[in-house]
Amino acid sequence: MNPKTILAFRPLSVTLLTVATYIAILGVLLYIHLVPPPVASRGELDSWGVDFDAAWQDLRVLTAEFRPYNARRNDDVRDYLLNRIEDIVKRNIDRGYKGVVRVVDDNETNITFTDERLNGLTVYFEGTNIIVYVVGTNPGLSPVLVNAHYDSVSTGYGATDDGMATVSVLQVIQAFTNPDRKQIQRGLIALLNNGEEDYLNGARAWAAHPLSNLSHTFLNLEGAGAGGRATLFRSTDAEVTKWYKHSKHPFGCVASGDGFKKGLVKSQTDYKVFTENLGMRGLDVAFWEPRSRYHTQDDDAKHTSKESLWHMLGTSLQTLAAATSDTTRRFDSEYGPPAGQGHTGVWFDLFGRAFAVLYLHTLFALTITLIVVPVIIMAVTMYFLYSANKLYYFSNTPLVPQPPDYSNLPHTTQGWRGLLRFPVAFVLATAAAIGMAFLIHKVNPMIAYSSQYTVWAMFLTLWWCVAWFVLRGADANTVRPTALGRGYAFIEQWLLWWVVMVVVAVSIDRAQLASGYWVLVTYTGVFLAAWISVLELVGLPPKNVTALLVSRASSDIGDDHAEEATEETPLFRGLGRPSTFGGYNRGAEEGEEEFQPPSGVFGKEQAWSEDLPTWVWIPQFLLAVPMPLIFTTSVALLLSSAINQTGADGTSMLFFYLLVAVFTTCILLPGSPFYHRISWIVTLSLFAVCIVTLIYNLSAFPFSDLFRLKVYFQQSINLETGKGEAYLVGHSDFVEGIVRDYIPSAFGKEVTSIPDPVRLGLKRTSWDAPPPAVVPGVEPSKWVHVQIFRLSETQIRFVIAPKESRNCKILFESPISDIVIQDRESKSVGQPVPPQGSMEVRLWSRQWDGKWTVNVKGEKEMKGKVVCMWADANDAHVTIPALWEVERFLPRWAVASKLSDGLVEGWWEWAV
Repeated sequence: MNPKTILAFRPLSVTLLTVATYIAILGVLLYIHLVPPPVASRGELDSWGVDFDAAWQDLRVLTAEFRPYNARRNDDVRDYLLNRIEDIVKRNIDRGYKGVVRVVDDNETNITFTDERLNGLTVYFEGTNIIVYVVGTNPGLSPVLVNAHYDSVSTGYGATDDGMATVSVLQVIQAFTNPDRKQIQRGLIALLNNGEEDYLNGARAWAAHPLSNLSHTFLNLEGAGAGGRATLFRSTDAEVTKWYKHSKHPFGCVASGDGFKKGLVKSQTDYKVFTENLGMRGLDVAFWEPRSRYHTQDDDAKHTSKESLWHMLGTSLQTLAAATSDTTRRFDSEYGPPAGQGHTGVWFDLFGRAFAVLYLHTLFALTITLIVVPVIIMAVTMYFLYSANKLYYFSNTPLVPQPPDYSNLPHTTQGWRGLLRFPVAFVLATAAAIGMAFLIHKVNPMIAYSSQYTVWAMFLTLWWCVAWFVLRGADANTVRPTALGRGYAFIEQWLLWWVVMVVVAVSIDRAQLASGYWVLVTYTGVFLAAWISVLELVGLPPKNVTALLVSRASSDIGDDHAEEATEETPLFRGLGRPSTFGGYNRGAEEGEEEFQPPSGVFGKEQAWSEDLPTWVWIPQFLLAVPMPLIFTTSVALLLSSAINQTGADGTSMLFFYLLVAVFTTCILLPGSPFYHRISWIVTLSLFAVCIVTLIYNLSAFPFSDLFRLKVYFQQSINLETGKGEAYLVGHSDFVEGIVRDYIPSAFGKEVTSIPDPVRLGLKRTSWDAPPPAVVPGVEPSKWVHVQIFRLSETQIRFVIAPKESRNCKILFESPISDIVIQDRESKSVGQPVPPQGSMEVRLWSRQWDGKWTVNVKGEKEMKGKVVCMWADANDAHVTIPALWEVERFLPRWAVASKLSDGLVEGWWEWAV
């Protein structure tokens, strides 16, 4: 095969390169997204001094039962962790570690705090944190904090939330006290906090501990999913993010951090306390998918992997090694600006191997530069082409003289052809994708819960097919053939991305959002491809020369001295041109025309296009497709996996489908100028995929054994009467049917459904369930002993003593202005009572069967409720039979999670 033919802009070459590029890049990105890297070799593990097998065994111990703060199993886990830490430190000291290690069993820190955003809530909490301080060799450097929480929710075993982080911290302690490694210069504080699942109480207790003043930087390890890779969730600034660059398998991008900034992510981690309460700088690393297992019994060792554990542990070791060896003083508050300040960063990984970090102001400068400079470059280039009479774009220069009437040949350069093809294709394809978003949301809105990749396949193939059918009109043998179709598409697409760049610049300047970093890559590639399309016109003759050639050919035809013209007489005799006029030969019969393109002209495109270079499409493709595809798809996959299952939490799924529609457009748009040269066989195959996935997405049941719908359980009981009800909160299309059809105690009974007052967008379905027995052998009226005394006209005292619980709360119908927890040493974080007063006081004790004495000041007449919570579901068949019944008889495609702090709430009304 002729090498020129292989490189030419022809269907076979374009089809092969396009298909190979999309399959290769999308396949690699999906693999990296779904499959965590392998566990390190034995040699690498030994070099760190970690015992990976022991870490996996620790995870099994932690996840044997539920371990919420308000369950006795929580104390067992705490004792286990303390013993493991003491064994690790003692063993390494015996082996020759010379450094100083302090182990703090914190059973003393009590805190009272509030938050104005909590709308009048005061929390009293008694901490039970475990602290290990590995002192560095340079006492002038502040230590780095690494944090995980060892409690779980009451309905989850917590393998990734936060068991793997907890065992990773154990191995970090082992590695950084390893006598075979050089002692760290900047110290390390390892914190295992208790109570994160209940409004980050453990981290708030740490904020009141004296050691918290030593550290100004942190690495927080979390789990908001249940496996896969641990991603860099968010970061305070670029300087600390550079530590993460040392990870061998970095993963994540700044878009997740911006999601927290804009409130798109509702849940929080201890990162919030470290940054807002302590002014620290640091990183938040977490598992983030699949959310369907988050806070459920499916978050266990069986549903995760050793590879996931190593990804978090390995990343932690490598990041902390960089942090503790950083001897600069920029993270120490006594030098320069406060420790909580830094430069806003932009960060992202490439194929899970490389990691880029730059400053947001650098991104802004690049954005402005790319908005201004390419416009100047393009304007100057077009001016010189216009001056040289070679600007075939936007031209319809008449040929002088006109071709013979009988020839049916074009009478102009036809430079306007192809101008509107790309805009029409873009509008129709994008409109089709947006319309599909509304259709799926209307018919089967939750299908993305279990089938997000079939949804992606449907959107991608739909956009491709619609765009291809329109752009195919630029093919040389169909509607208005033109050699300028690719160039027009790139120029117009560049102008479209220019508008997007302005939006990105505004978002950086006004909102400090860096998520649009990938737009710069796409914009740059598209601009360069558009510029090449303009530059290739340099190879064409001036438009007046084209007319002169035609004129000379016409003169030859009318020469009296020439031999009699026949069908074989060359029209371009003296110029060495083909024996045709614009690529046409007279037909065998009078009036017929047969199209024979000149060499280098594709199909019926303009005859002058034979002078265009045939290979320039290759650099255009390489600039416009691969890198934009990598950057855009990486962001799209991360965001898609983060929100495709949020419909179970009450979020409208329309946002997800519109997001997919937008990113589908962004993924396929840069390659669209090549579509008209791609074989119809490819598009026919994709059309078949589109139809199949469309039928599936519209009709398939949205949940499965692997991706189960979360429903939220709670049972409420009046402690005076012993009467109460259980309820499930869940998606309005399914939760009532689940209760009616699957829960035995609800069969044939009245079932009540109302919009849930707490989880907006969900429905609460209640029924008369088997009563709880959270205090075995004791009737409900004796589960909590409550005494109320009036101390003065506006002051009252509560004495609350629950059984088998260490969590209660007092609700007030009118706000109180002062709170004092008696007989407890407590430190305030913020103000115990917000300016508008408190409507609720939450009480947490580290003791079982203890009591709280609470003095409050309010109005002369006060009333409300005392509510105590029970959250131990390890023996649910005995203590909470309604929950056991739900877990036992839920359909295979549904799973239970906790609704709030307590699985059972026992309440008692009061008035004084």
